[in-house]
Amino acid sequence: MDKCDPLHSAILIHSSCRGDGAGLPEWVEEMSVIPFISAEKIAGLSTATFSSLKTTSIAALATTQAAVLHADQINALTSTALQYMAMTQIQSISSTAMSGLLAAQIQAFTDTQIGELAATQVSALTGDEIGALSTTELQNLSTTQANALTADQIGSLSTAVINNLTTTQVAALAATQVQGLTTTQLNALSNDHLGALNVTKLATGQAAGLSTTVIGDLTTAQVAALAATQVAALTASQIEQLTTAELQNLSTTQVNAITMSQIGTLSTTVLNNLTTTQVAALTTTQVQGLYWSQLNALSLTNLDALDVTRLLPVQVLGLNTTTIMNLTEAQVGALSAAEISVLTVAGVNSLTTTEIAALTTTQAGGFTSVQIAGMTTTNFSALSSTSGIPGLSTSAIPGLTTDQINSLTTTQGNAFLETQISAMSIDVASALAALIQ
Repeated sequence: MDKCDPLHSAILIHSSCRGDGAGLPEWVEEMSVIPFISAEKIAGLSTATFSSLKTTSIAALATTQAAVLHADQINALTSTALQYMAMTQIQSISSTAMSGLLAAQIQAFTDTQIGELAATQVSALTGDEIGALSTTELQNLSTTQANALTADQIGSLSTAVINNLTTTQVAALAATQVQGLTTTQLNALSNDHLGALNVTKLATGQAAGLSTTVIGDLTTAQVAALAATQVAALTASQIEQLTTAELQNLSTTQVNAITMSQIGTLSTTVLNNLTTTQVAALTTTQVQGLYWSQLNALSLTNLDALDVTRLLPVQVLGLNTTTIMNLTEAQVGALSAAEISVLTVAGVNSLTTTEIAALTTTQAGGFTSVQIAGMTTTNFSALSSTSGIPGLSTSAIPGLTTDQINSLTTTQGNAFLETQISAMSIDVASALAALIQ
């Protein structure tokens, strides 16, 4: 074949055919020749040769030719040459080549070219390449393009790049993408971006890693959207950052997700910011996680809402007289014999006569001899003749005093059982005999 034939070898034209006398082969300057070059030969061109192509020749590349270009060839092009590439050419560049482009080449693409990248190309970009995008290019990425970013890509982005996304793009992030965000990235989100984030897509570990500042910046709607597993992953310090409105907006499912260890470290302020409905819905495990200091600091309304049947006897033991006095009649009536047995003498005497009178036989059976010995005559005389007095255990009877017996009515005196009388001291038995004769 004649060396001056336009299709000679790799379609190189010798200077002797052009009359320039340089003696060095170079690409033809006519773009009409380019489409006739095989893709294989295009792919085999050195970077020096490829970079010598004129912009018109670059623009003439067929999509099949653009598809075989490798990163080194594209990296050798000037920014002007890159910008001559048509949309179809840009979209034909392979993912492998795309991932090998220099940041400078990414920056050389026009906003329009970046906006036309295929999803597969976007997902091939490295963190440095994405970081090279201008704010405009980044914000102009379509939802399809933005959703093509992998979790690894998301996790490699700088906080500045993340905050350059639009709130619409942040809101549209898929669960896998959100879960690709690092703790550093999440805690560096601007308030607007944080507000746009779908927190339901956070992994439990991510929720636990949110700073107290970020937790405090969550919207009421975001807090309400947290899954039970996410709530369970929060620390007490994080829960402390929730506003009263956010706390009170928590669903029963969310409240019930708070663990025993979490609830035991909550401040009394947080506990009293819960609604009575939320307090009433606390599980047995949660109630049993409350400490004396928390129980004794409950507001009157929240104390009234507490299901005392879920308390452990040791918790009842720590209730102060004010708390015991503030228990409702229903709550006192719900105390078990085991819970009554651990009340201090002062606690027993903090019960009203109405509450004492309403005690069941089982509850009265919880009184110890120490409690009976310290019970005021006013409270003792309030024991019912049908349940309170006959319910006293024989082990509690030795605590009776003659003053207590003398405070009873004849009907109450006649309510003592023979087994109880047998357990009385001589003085108390004599006082009882005098009462009922």
